[in-house]
Amino acid sequence: MLRNFVIIAAALAVSQAKVAAQDIFRPSQGGQMSVAPGVASQLPRGGFDGGAPMSMAGPGGGGGRYNMKMGPVQMNFSAGMGAAYNTNINGSNNSGNNNNNGGFYLTPRVGAAIYWPFSKVNNFSLNLQTGYNYYLTGNVDNQQQFYLSPGSQLAFNIFVQDVNITIYTRPSITTNPAYNPSISGGGNYNVANNVAGINVAWDLNDVLLNVGLANSLNYSLTNDYTNQNSTGNQIYANGSFMVQPYLRLGLQGSASTIYYFEGSSQGANSLNDGISFMLGPFATGNLTRYTTWSAGVGWQISQFNENNNPLNTGNASNPYFYFSISNELNRYFTHGFSASFETAPSYQSNFVQLFTLSYNYSWILIRDWSLGGSMFFNNGSESPGPNSQDFNQAGFNLSLGYQLTKNWFANVYYSFIGRGSTVPGDQYNQQIIGVNLNYAF
Repeated sequence: MLRNFVIIAAALAVSQAKVAAQDIFRPSQGGQMSVAPGVASQLPRGGFDGGAPMSMAGPGGGGGRYNMKMGPVQMNFSAGMGAAYNTNINGSNNSGNNNNNGGFYLTPRVGAAIYWPFSKVNNFSLNLQTGYNYYLTGNVDNQQQFYLSPGSQLAFNIFVQDVNITIYTRPSITTNPAYNPSISGGGNYNVANNVAGINVAWDLNDVLLNVGLANSLNYSLTNDYTNQNSTGNQIYANGSFMVQPYLRLGLQGSASTIYYFEGSSQGANSLNDGISFMLGPFATGNLTRYTTWSAGVGWQISQFNENNNPLNTGNASNPYFYFSISNELNRYFTHGFSASFETAPSYQSNFVQLFTLSYNYSWILIRDWSLGGSMFFNNGSESPGPNSQDFNQAGFNLSLGYQLTKNWFANVYYSFIGRGSTVPGDQYNQQIIGVNLNYAF
């Protein structure tokens, strides 16, 4: 049982690629969180580096695998080392003679998960995985790049009768520009992001009410992407009614703002502050005991002041939608599919209208062997501006893992990302191949 848990966890880590514009502040994040607090709005875990996750069985929950316990506090610690080769470190155009962008690097990492039920109903949880990329070869300005994996989270869950209050913060530091489909053209990419907020859920049996506040902070740790330094604020709410044991219907809405720290600094790269509103119905349910789904549609209005950069123009008024479904086929195979369309702030103009598709799976092949993978497609159309463009981005990743012993897990992985653009020179492809060795204490 314990062996299967370790294998499944590792397979899930490598099957969930960052396919949903990780570093773009998406207005739907709050609206979807109000449907499934602490789950739907979480940034995807894992990525293209094949690292294993640290968690206690699920968001905000204990009862999973732990390797240390002090009173009621459950703890899980791990460490690992990886080695990989990236053919295009900075996401630069690598056609023709512009192909000298690859590099070999080492990836030491540590992880920790802590779950503390400090009363019968209240708890504290921490999930953290961090490390750094140490480049032995390659054209990079900083040979040592610290990162903090998406999925890292600190959260308090407090219950007051029928009301559940969740206070959380979710930091991350990413170093791969391919994780943001609207970015191209190279540069030293190292961006810190944090989403912090509070969600209040009132469970009245058939009726469920949610309201929340969230703040998003985006900050470039290098000089190449300082025009993206910004903060966003969001308020969201929803109400739903269980019409059947397997179906819940409701209405959700959110209001979001984004403010860029550079303000009215001159230059074609300056970005405009904006505000966005979303309103529409949603539904969640179960097709079977092992198949869950959620969907939402509605209308979105986005407006920008154009004071920082008059060259970036345009507001948006458009429909939005999202749909996701996950299925546990059996104890060995799980998979999921998602699709969405919405308007989000762009890092090159006022906004981007972004359509996404993704599929991921994890599969225990035979005893001790596991296979994880994902594939995705992003299509974006940016508002008018000196740097705006239309683009497509697609990719996939595969990882084959083996449980060496009770504590040791190894995997090899491969990922490919390709980007096309209407702007000459902003196309690229990136391939990463690597190996990891992880130890769970």
